[in-house]
Amino acid sequence: MKKSEELIKRIFIPNVIYEGILTCYSIEKSPHAANMGFSFNDKFKLIIKPFKNTRTYEYVSKMKQAVINIFNDVKYFYEVNFGKINEKSFNLSRMLKIPKLKDSIFYLECQLEEIEEDQIRPKLVMNVVNFVSKKTHLKPITRAEFAVLEALIHSTRVRVFKELNMQEELENLLSLVDYYERLIKRVAPNTLYDNMMFEIDLKIQDELRYEKGKDKNT
Repeated sequence: MKKSEELIKRIFIPNVIYEGILTCYSIEKSPHAANMGFSFNDKFKLIIKPFKNTRTYEYVSKMKQAVINIFNDVKYFYEVNFGKINEKSFNLSRMLKIPKLKDSIFYLECQLEEIEEDQIRPKLVMNVVNFVSKKTHLKPITRAEFAVLEALIHSTRVRVFKELNMQEELENLLSLVDYYERLIKRVAPNTLYDNMMFEIDLKIQDELRYEKGKDKNT
């Protein structure tokens, strides 16, 4: 797994929560799929934290195997969430021979290594035993990237709203930026996304202090 580990380390940033679709067998050996955030710890063990009262937690904790399917298209997350997939959507993974989604561009086959108990969301530590990629370039979805992009766009409007005395719009905008900042602290702490958000926040504070008559807004 040496080459596999190196590739995984190039694709994924430790402690960033990415979005994937988990597939596994149910107790009755039927395919199960659920949208699932996942991350890698500093030792590059894969971490998932399903709610304890879900079928996903029950199946993975008992069957001890799962596949994380990765997509760049949110359509697949929608289809899973609204039950628009069926048994024809699945085939078997290469090594563990458990359900995976046929259309996934990249998938990780995982064995359960440890459960860190919690009353609400236990931490399941998984060992990646194999992965298969259909693309040479892969960029997994993370909510942190979306949050940075939205915050960047909003930061360009702060001075405009202030100068036009659009106080309600400005307060709504700042509330959204605050939400994105807290989201990044949760899904990508101490990463480049966190650093970018810090710079965006500094820019916003400068814009709030800006007095008209100096530099023109760009």
